[in-house]
Amino acid sequence: PSIDNVKYHASVLLSQYGSDAQPAYSLRHPDPSSPASKNRYAVALYDSFSPEILYGEVLLIPEWTQPSLSQEEIRRNGGVPPPPQPILPSSFVIQLYNPDQQVVVQHGVSKWSATPQWVFEMPQQSFRQPSVASIDRTQSDPSASESTPKFRFKWKKEGKLSKDYVCSLSGKNTNPDGSNRKHNEPDITLSIFKQLREITMYEPNLSRVEMEDPKGLEVVMLLSAIVIREVYNGHMRETFNVSDAPRRPSGERPCRRNSNDRAHRHRNDLPTSQAPPSLPSQQPTLQVQTAGSRPPPTDPRSQWEIDVETAHLKKQVEREERERRRAEHAETKRIQKMLEDEERKAREKQLEIDRETERLKREYEKEQRQAQRKPKPPLPSRPNPGLQPSYPTFNYPPAPIQRPHSARPYDTGSPYVQRPNLRMAADRVLSQAFSGYWGTQIILDRG
Repeated sequence: PSIDNVKYHASVLLSQYGSDAQPAYSLRHPDPSSPASKNRYAVALYDSFSPEILYGEVLLIPEWTQPSLSQEEIRRNGGVPPPPQPILPSSFVIQLYNPDQQVVVQHGVSKWSATPQWVFEMPQQSFRQPSVASIDRTQSDPSASESTPKFRFKWKKEGKLSKDYVCSLSGKNTNPDGSNRKHNEPDITLSIFKQLREITMYEPNLSRVEMEDPKGLEVVMLLSAIVIREVYNGHMRETFNVSDAPRRPSGERPCRRNSNDRAHRHRNDLPTSQAPPSLPSQQPTLQVQTAGSRPPPTDPRSQWEIDVETAHLKKQVEREERERRRAEHAETKRIQKMLEDEERKAREKQLEIDRETERLKREYEKEQRQAQRKPKPPLPSRPNPGLQPSYPTFNYPPAPIQRPHSARPYDTGSPYVQRPNLRMAADRVLSQAFSGYWGTQIILDRG
C-alpha cells in the first residue's frame, strides 16, 4: 500500500531494533494507462515524508526480437508478421541524484554455481573536497573520474531452487600498497533479499565498506533489488507494459504488476543519530512520471502495432468498400425492379384499356348493323314542278270591294271601270299554296 493511495505506488517500510515498520521510502511506478509508460519499465524511489525528494530511479527500455519472415506464421497471424517480444536486458542503469551518479548493473551467470548474478561498482569518493578556488568548482565530481577507486558489489542467488538473494562486497584488497596481487578478502555479506519480499541489511558489515556515500549504496541496493524482483523474476509483458492488441482500449490492456509487497529492512545496530538528513529538492534529468500527451519514442513493438493498425484499417476500408458496392448493387436492383413493376402495371393498364375499347367498338358496330337491318318508313314523294297540278275549284261568293272613303259609290254603269274577276284571284292563291310540301295548311279568307 501507499500513503497517497495510488494503486501503482508502494511504500518501503523500515523496522529497526524490533520496532513496528514505518514508511521510509515511497516506491513509484508510472501510470500504466499513460502512453509514455508503454513498452518500458520505470521505477523511482522518493522520500516517504517529503514527496518532492527523489533519491534515484531506473528507466529500462528492452530490446525486441526480430520479426519473422515465415509466410506460414504471417498467414496464421492475419497477414502481418508476429509481434516482436521483449528480450530480457543484460544490464540496467540506476540514476542517483545529489550528487548525480549513474550506476550500471550488469546481469550474468556465475561460473562456479551457474546461478544468476548482478554486479555493480560504486566509487569510494563521491563528493568534492571543499575549496574556495574557482578552478576546483569547474572540475567534475570524483564519481565520474576514472581514477577514483571503486568497490565491486554483487547480487547473487543462493541456489537454483532458492528465492533468496545475497548482496556482498567482493574482492576488497587488503594490501597496504593497494596492489591487486593476492591478499583479497573473501566476499562480505551486506544484505539478504528474502523471498523477494524483504531486505535485511547487516550494519556491522556495512561499516566495513569505506565509502563517503553509504546512503547512495543503500538506495542502489534497494532499487537493484526491486528491479531484480519485478524484471528478472516477473512476467515480461506485464513488467514492460506490453499490450496484447494494438486496438484494445487502455482500460483493457494488461497492466504491469504493482509492487504491493512490503519490503522490510532490518538494521540491527544503526543509531538514530545517523539517520539521513532531508536533501533539497532537485529537478531530475530522467523523469519517471512524464506527461501523458508526449508520445514515447518509436520502438519495434510500437512500429509493429502501427503496422497492425494500418493493416486492420486497410482491411476495414476494403470491407466497407465491398459493403458499399454491395449496397449500391442492391439499391440498383431494387430501383430496377421497381421500374419494371411500374412498366408492367402500365402495360397491364394499357391492355385493359385496349380490351375495353375493343368491346365498346364491337357494341357500337353491332348497334349500327342492327340499325341498318331495320326498315325505314317511305318518305313522301315530291311533286314534279314541270307538271301543272290539278286543283279543285271552289265557287265562292264575290267579296265586297272596299272602297276608299273619299271615293264615290261604285258605279257599275260607267264604261271605263270594270268589275274585277274574283275567280282568277282565287285560283292564283290556291296555285301558290299547293306549290310547297304537303304539310302546308291552306287558309282561305271567306269573308
